[in-house]
Amino acid sequence: MNFTKRAFSAATLAALLTTAVSPLAVSAAENWPPRQITFVVALGPGGSADRTARALAQRLQEELDTPISVINQEGGGGHVGHTYFMNMPDDGSYFLATSIHPYVSNAILNFDATYSLEDFAFINGQWNDFDIFAVNAETPYESLADFMAAAKENPGSLSVSVVPNSSGAINLSLALEAFGLTEDDVNVVTYESGGAARTAVAGGQVDMTVLAADGTLSIAEYVRPLAYAADERSDDWDAPTLDEALEASGHDPVTTLAGSMRGLAAHATFKENHPEAFQAMVDAYKTVMEDEEFVASLEAQDMGAEWLGPERTTEIIMSNYEILKRFADE
Repeated sequence: MNFTKRAFSAATLAALLTTAVSPLAVSAAENWPPRQITFVVALGPGGSADRTARALAQRLQEELDTPISVINQEGGGGHVGHTYFMNMPDDGSYFLATSIHPYVSNAILNFDATYSLEDFAFINGQWNDFDIFAVNAETPYESLADFMAAAKENPGSLSVSVVPNSSGAINLSLALEAFGLTEDDVNVVTYESGGAARTAVAGGQVDMTVLAADGTLSIAEYVRPLAYAADERSDDWDAPTLDEALEASGHDPVTTLAGSMRGLAAHATFKENHPEAFQAMVDAYKTVMEDEEFVASLEAQDMGAEWLGPERTTEIIMSNYEILKRFADE
């Protein structure tokens, strides 16, 4: 399974990298926060990552008493923005506020990137799309084990809709593998959009789908959830986690691929050289995520408001990188 490589203009990237460095950059930890902070969004305006960054900037600047501007540097599946960010000052005046996963990992795997995951200090994965395994409500399957047993008994008789190269497609492969099956045991039907894949399972054209759970809420009345690919159960779906479903049927748990993770990252060198300043940003971000009024405003806009923190966010990204690397090599 190869991730699509999107070409981008080297000339455009070169022009971006020659952008003048802000005179507002800080030079030492004791001067942090600086007079201005810039959030770099490596994707286009108006999308979920952009909306998350702008909402966070508006509230976080109140907490830090420092204005935060947001700029978009899109292209190359995030690679242009990541490279732009890495070439900005590493003193805590610039942060990468975007879909920090899987875009950073995919860019590293699919482009001749001059950066690695170790060059980023991930702060928080705020809004995560986890996948749901859901069957059409008219099918007889009450558990993921039921579905897999039927697939094993009659290989190729059951169909599953996915979007190519998505986390859902990979999580389906991981689940099949955990149950001792392969993609040859089910009929994998690919659609170019999540909406089309959801319509297929809602209408009974396929038996099951594996897609982002938030988006699948729109067809909740037409499907039955069998498993949720996350560490904890969802408040929106009456379904066990994938690991719970596996353990209940006597199979080992798996490391699932998290969906798009919108959040914040700093330069690793900022964390290394100015640990107190880095921690100040972490603490401010956490405080904002504990603000009930702010969280309510995000939820009213159907935006995520999780606090995973640096350690858990980094753990997810690093472990998922190994999964992405495995499938990118296939």
